[in-house]
Amino acid sequence: MINGRKIIDGHLHTKYFPENWFIECADKRGYDGYAVLSLSCMKSWGGAVNNEQCLAAKRADPKRCYFFAGLVHPCEDYQAHAEKWLKDGADGIKFLETKPTCQKQTGVDLSDERFEKMFAYLEETGTPILWHCGDPATFWDKEKVPDWAVENGWFYGDGSYKSLSELYGMVEKVLAKHPKLKACLAHLYFCGDDRKHAEWLLDTYEDVRLDITPGVEMYDAFTEDHDGWREFFIKYQNRIQLGSDTDMGDDLSAETAFNLAYKALGKGEFDWNKMHVTGLNLPEDVIDKIVCENFKAFAGDVPKQLG
Repeated sequence: MINGRKIIDGHLHTKYFPENWFIECADKRGYDGYAVLSLSCMKSWGGAVNNEQCLAAKRADPKRCYFFAGLVHPCEDYQAHAEKWLKDGADGIKFLETKPTCQKQTGVDLSDERFEKMFAYLEETGTPILWHCGDPATFWDKEKVPDWAVENGWFYGDGSYKSLSELYGMVEKVLAKHPKLKACLAHLYFCGDDRKHAEWLLDTYEDVRLDITPGVEMYDAFTEDHDGWREFFIKYQNRIQLGSDTDMGDDLSAETAFNLAYKALGKGEFDWNKMHVTGLNLPEDVIDKIVCENFKAFAGDVPKQLG
């Protein structure tokens, strides 16, 4: 808890064997629960072994740690792969294949027919899905892309990457076929500069939700259009979740993405990494939903038992 408020961080990762690091993170930040998401589709994160690393994090803290398993490519039977990890104790499935770098590396289009059986199974079973699609629109614009994004290899305007609209198209084609998918789209679906798109998405698919894991650019948008985004958060208060993108080894005590995501929901103004943020000043009961209750409604009151 933080000042008596229950907290669930629904978006963490690990590239290494976690040992007890996530326990330390949860203890220091006052988490009542947290979700470790596998990036097994990325070779740079160890590929298939990342599922095992995330499962190890859950085994170390089974009462607080939720685990979302990822896909591995190529795979003969994606449905069987998902079923296997869910049986072993995964609470849901994580997709990163529609992040531009990952899509380029894997060549995977999740709207392809070969994933149809898997999505039908996930829809039928109500399996929680945490799905990353896109990146900030500025990352495709040579004049606007931040230097730190270029340094991380996240400039996509050279013609070799799918456009943001093409990546959205992959997700939305799947949703059109499977409108009851229980999907949380990470980083506000990178709609900080396009609130109407986020509204359309939530109005069209009643089981879709968003997380506010930074995606730092969305917090600039919240400040620039404070009243509009405050109204959005209140309207969709049952369908927004907290996340931090914390990775093993991140600083737990200094300025963190978790502090940004949490503090931006409240009142007042603060500076974060050269950015001035005006809090959304949401009602206390709305904040309670976003930082805890909505994740429970999405993934369960407590983590699944291990297989």
